[in-house]
Amino acid sequence: MDLANFDIQVFTDSQDQQWNIDNIRREMKTGWKLYSVTFGNDTVAAIFMKNDKDSLFTKNTPIKLAFQGNGFSHRIKDFYEHEATRLSIKRLVNYCPVDNFRMIALNESHGYRKTGNSLGDSRSIVEWEKIVS
Repeated sequence: MDLANFDIQVFTDSQDQQWNIDNIRREMKTGWKLYSVTFGNDTVAAIFMKNDKDSLFTKNTPIKLAFQGNGFSHRIKDFYEHEATRLSIKRLVNYCPVDNFRMIALNESHGYRKTGNSLGDSRSIVEWEKIVS
């Protein structure tokens, strides 16, 4: 992705991180890949993925408010599973803010379970996992 052309608007609804170009670059330097979820000409959300031998790590920004309730979150989860299958990875890990109740319900509805771990030093981003067949 060309960071010069990224849509900062997709990051404004995300309170779990201070998203700016420097922080996004930092994420990418640690192995996270950045993808855009688009609908027509609009960027609806941003997806971050990183794979390690047996796990696919995932996190994403919230869906832009104008697009919430249209199934994008479910499609993102399906995309994660498709990528894990394509890469022959059995363990999906999703990082979710502890207070993002929509994402928590989404994780539960897609068969993820809380591991008790968190992302980095922050206890505010919790780890969820799913074993895919």
